[in-house]
Amino acid sequence: MSTSSERAARSPRVPQPVAVRWSGPVLGCLVIAGCSREPEDLICSDAGPGDLVITEIRGPQTSPNSLPQWIELANVSGDDLELEGLHVALQRPDGSNPVDMIVRYKRPLPADDYYVLGLVPDTRLEGGVDYGLAGDYDGDLYEDALLDLVSCGEIIDRVDYDNLPKLGTWSLGVVPPDAEANDDAAAWCVDATPTDGPTTELGIPGTPGEENRPCD
Repeated sequence: MSTSSERAARSPRVPQPVAVRWSGPVLGCLVIAGCSREPEDLICSDAGPGDLVITEIRGPQTSPNSLPQWIELANVSGDDLELEGLHVALQRPDGSNPVDMIVRYKRPLPADDYYVLGLVPDTRLEGGVDYGLAGDYDGDLYEDALLDLVSCGEIIDRVDYDNLPKLGTWSLGVVPPDAEANDDAAAWCVDATPTDGPTTELGIPGTPGEENRPCD
């Protein structure tokens, strides 16, 4: 997570959580005067700052390509985490064109494991994707962007990236992943390694859900 003055000057507008779990009695309170029961809390991921690390990004590719765009996360907290309520906030470096994508269902992430959020429907997971965000956003990842993981208004991790590769992935070459280390652009590199052996899918896949290859 960046704390430099340069990044602070470009600090994004943190999205407000919108997923709320309502009980039956609370719904009744909306139409019946005099009901005193309070609504349940906003749904928030278990993750705190630095618990999740953005480790790899696959953006729009030059053809041929049939693999999805995605964002890979690593759980470095030492504990199992629940991702429901996690916001993925994307915006251009100047703060324009903000996009808020949300993990809307229970999705456990074991300690020291990886999870891949893809720009595909959650009913059609492919290419190593574990959860689909297409219900919130049907565009492409920006070539240059601020990318935040947010839970209940608190930034969990941030990556400020430029020139997302059109062939392969933008890959963090730090093992084990670390939320401070991924602030350094020098810790990232393009992974354009082709697949080994025959494949029915076209495109450079990266390493979704797996430890990244080291940067040379």
